[in-house]
Amino acid sequence: MGISEKIKQCRKQKNLTQKDLADELHLSRKTISGWENGRGYPDIKSITQLSDIFGISVDDLLRDDNLLEHYADQDKRSLLANKIAQLHII
Repeated sequence: MGISEKIKQCRKQKNLTQKDLADELHLSRKTISGWENGRGYPDIKSITQLSDIFGISVDDLLRDDNLLEHYADQDKRSLLANKIAQLHII
């Protein structure tokens, strides 16, 4: 899940409208909408504020779990390929 989806999901879990969140961050509702639709991204100050408002770490807000899973799968495949290559050498 990317940051756009996480912002939207966390906002809804806190029962906040885009306007409510925008008011807390001193931004426009249009800015929040842009973040949630992937048309823009929050700056570092806004990311830390979002982290505080949502009660999650900056790391959890920014981390894309799908991307991490993709890299983990690649690592497993590389390890397997190396083992197979070593067997053919022996």
